[in-house]
Amino acid sequence: MEEVKREIAATSDEQEYRQAGQMFFLGSWVQGEIRDLRAEMRELRKELSSTEDGLRQEIKAVEESLRKEIKAVEEGLRKEIKTVEEGLRKEIKTVEEGLRKEMITFESNLRQEINSLRQEIKGFFWATVGIALAALAVSISVAIKIWQ
Repeated sequence: MEEVKREIAATSDEQEYRQAGQMFFLGSWVQGEIRDLRAEMRELRKELSSTEDGLRQEIKAVEESLRKEIKAVEEGLRKEIKTVEEGLRKEIKTVEEGLRKEMITFESNLRQEINSLRQEIKGFFWATVGIALAALAVSISVAIKIWQ
């Protein structure tokens, strides 16, 4: 029985050592896993950083291309505005010239009409003067006949 007790005692001592060893093994395994995870996290951070840098560069490139495109559109619009302004100025000049010619023609026609009215007024004036002289002559001849 003593042997059995010894065997049981030896077995329980062995089990204690085994448990301590297993715990040491598990502890070092966990630490190894933690180290691996930390290394993986560093690698992921590096990848993320390089990805961020790439994205930043891509965003800058897109912004720059958009700025260039906007400048090109602005230039095109400015040129188009200048072309439209020049066209409008030419059209205004053409309209002004047409209006000036029309005014000159209208003024000429008015002058001709005024001159013809002057001639008519002169005719009326001289006709009135003639009628007045005729009436005066008739009055004088009547007055002379009456006086005689």
